[in-house]
Amino acid sequence: MQPVNKKTVFIQMNETQRYALIGALFGLTFPIIGTLLRLITSDLQITIANLINAQTTDPILWVVDTAPFVLAFFAGYAGRTQDRLLITNDKLVTREQELYKYQLSLEQRVEDRTREIEHRNSLLRAVAEVGKGITSYRNLTELLQQTTYLIHNNFGYYHVGVFLLDDRKEYAVLAAANSEGGQRMLERNHQLKVGETGIVGYVTETVKARIALDVGQDAVFFNNPDLPETRSEMALPLVVGGRVFGALDVQSTEPQAFTEDDIATLQILAEQLAVAIQNANLFSETEKALEASKSIFGNISREAWGKILHTQPRINFLATPPATVQIFNQVSEQSIGKAVETGDIIIGTDGLTISVPIKVRGLIIGAIRLKKNEISEAWTQDETNLAISLSDQLSGALESARLYKESQQLAARESLVSNISSRIGAYSNIDSILRETVQELGQTIGNASVSFQLVDQFDSQKQAEGRGESANPESSKKAKG
Repeated sequence: MQPVNKKTVFIQMNETQRYALIGALFGLTFPIIGTLLRLITSDLQITIANLINAQTTDPILWVVDTAPFVLAFFAGYAGRTQDRLLITNDKLVTREQELYKYQLSLEQRVEDRTREIEHRNSLLRAVAEVGKGITSYRNLTELLQQTTYLIHNNFGYYHVGVFLLDDRKEYAVLAAANSEGGQRMLERNHQLKVGETGIVGYVTETVKARIALDVGQDAVFFNNPDLPETRSEMALPLVVGGRVFGALDVQSTEPQAFTEDDIATLQILAEQLAVAIQNANLFSETEKALEASKSIFGNISREAWGKILHTQPRINFLATPPATVQIFNQVSEQSIGKAVETGDIIIGTDGLTISVPIKVRGLIIGAIRLKKNEISEAWTQDETNLAISLSDQLSGALESARLYKESQQLAARESLVSNISSRIGAYSNIDSILRETVQELGQTIGNASVSFQLVDQFDSQKQAEGRGESANPESSKKAKG
């Protein structure tokens, strides 16, 4: 058996036991001292026999012998009270420790929450900054490229890429990236199969954001040689009104860089980018339609002016104080002819004469010659710009006049057709309708031959013809306009 460590046993005793033991030991001194005193007062030698005899024959020593028990009882009671106090104190200490731990936990939670709020606020500020920046771009390519730079500068992500779906919605094609690896991927026309390759493929098919980390239960191994430092990746769908344009892909060098809260915040940015992409597409389509309409209208306008210039004699006006007069000379002044021929501004050798071409949708229809008096200074740049502005305003006014004239002619033709239709409609007989039609057309067109015929299914013909007069011999009315 191993020896018992008395000190250890003593320490392990509670206060009740310790107090009772001390009381009993202290009370034991009373019968010892009493017995010794009894022998001394009786002039007896201190021997074991005399001690036993004194204990058995003296009733007073019997009473004294109870002292250890009495003192042990009262001391034990005091120790019990001390135990209760110690237990209460231990409970208070434990409670205090629990409260302190709870306080630390609350402080940690407040600190974590504050940090989360600050992080979220910083993300929102960055989202607002990027959203404000991308609204200023109309060209799709520039919009996407600048967006990757803005997100990188404001969020500090290692790689930012924008994928757009192809026309058949089969592949997500990388359209812009900020990193060097992303630029190499752009050169290779990097694309991912929708619904099959990577989280970008998953996002473009399910229209749900997704996070990939290289740690944790759902760890992903990133093995893109162009982006070797990637440790976390998040992809968000670019969708507006149910239409998916592609995905925004962001990657970080930190193992756990993204959380679900980041998805909620950055999805706002993805939606803003999707709206910007939609607007850029609409703007591009509108520009193309406008250019097409300008081209068609410009061709029509140039053709109309070509006919006017071909059929109308040369028009010349000279404005000198005190009046403006028309010149009927068909020969153009040399500088005006050169301005019309070259389409450039012609400045005279004396610096006092300037000829500015008048252009309507790229077609030169004339020129303006401006001449200062002999004592004036040469034309300045500001004065030349003023002359160019005058030429532009004149071309616009001439084009408006041409359009107004054409609209009047069109209105007159429509009115004439309406009148002829109303007159023809007054007849119910086929012969009368044909005769009236030929006669009205002959009067409207002038000295022209007008023919009209109907062919039935038996290849028989019924013809009404008028050559300067009605097809009906009974009518002597001329078909002149």
